[in-house]
Amino acid sequence: MGRWDISDPARQPASPAAPSAQEDRQEAVEPSLGRGGSATDTSAKALEREAPNIAERDQAGIPRRSKYEVRDQTYSLRPSELKAMADIGRLRAIDVRDLARFVYAGSETRMRSDLEHLRKQGLIEERDIYRAHQPARKLVTLTATGVQVARQTGGLPREQRLYHGIVKPRELHHDADLYKVYQKAAAEIRRKGGEPLRVHLDFEFKESINRAKESARALPKDMRERWLAALASEHGLSVEGGRIHLPDVQIEYQTREGKIERENLELLSRNYREQGIRGKAAAGFKIYARVGDSGRVRRALRDTGFVREVLAI
Repeated sequence: MGRWDISDPARQPASPAAPSAQEDRQEAVEPSLGRGGSATDTSAKALEREAPNIAERDQAGIPRRSKYEVRDQTYSLRPSELKAMADIGRLRAIDVRDLARFVYAGSETRMRSDLEHLRKQGLIEERDIYRAHQPARKLVTLTATGVQVARQTGGLPREQRLYHGIVKPRELHHDADLYKVYQKAAAEIRRKGGEPLRVHLDFEFKESINRAKESARALPKDMRERWLAALASEHGLSVEGGRIHLPDVQIEYQTREGKIERENLELLSRNYREQGIRGKAAAGFKIYARVGDSGRVRRALRDTGFVREVLAI
């Protein structure tokens, strides 16, 4: 599988969009010499004739916003805004450049227009995150109101957990890159004829599993171990060394044959100790790494037989 560099999305130029039928018609009737008009006709009447056509062309192919009533408030949203809110809510925090890439086919202009509209309605927040020796990143998250609106308008499964706001500031860069991990894994699932249904983050696992483990603390050791294995299996996880390993992201999806499967994804960095890297691989996680970190991750896994490939994203 080829590498997919997430360390610098700007290096991935978007494919030029095909011209719309409206644009084709517009080019066909451009004024030209010898066809009853001058190519330099700039009279007020000519500009007045052209203005409506330009306005119409600028809106070509962009669906209009629809009205949605949520808790006695009215919100106007177009499909791309609904999609953006669903992705942001499931992954908690997303780099706006990645949002433009995956939701808007690389069009930052369309994305900026949508985000500004969502911000004015109180549905999202943007935040600049600074890194040493690297450009700042702009991340976008939902607000609490944004979660409520996305829940009722986004067509998401009822069981899908949605998040708002920033948590774990020290891990923001790692967490923001999980959107690219998810998108690459989801694309592979779809390529095989499946369809992603639900996304679980480690936040969700930690809450539910830690609560359950507390209730089993008083059990005898052998019973506790059996119970722990059953708990892990229920969540599509495994037990290694007496503990349940939690992935960064789990995708629940339907296969081409209609079966429900889960895939556990982990984004590793050069900051992980070798033992930790091997533990993640031994748990059966699909391993991803940034291009600059993939070499160290591969060296840590050399000759272990745990994974056949470290996916550079």
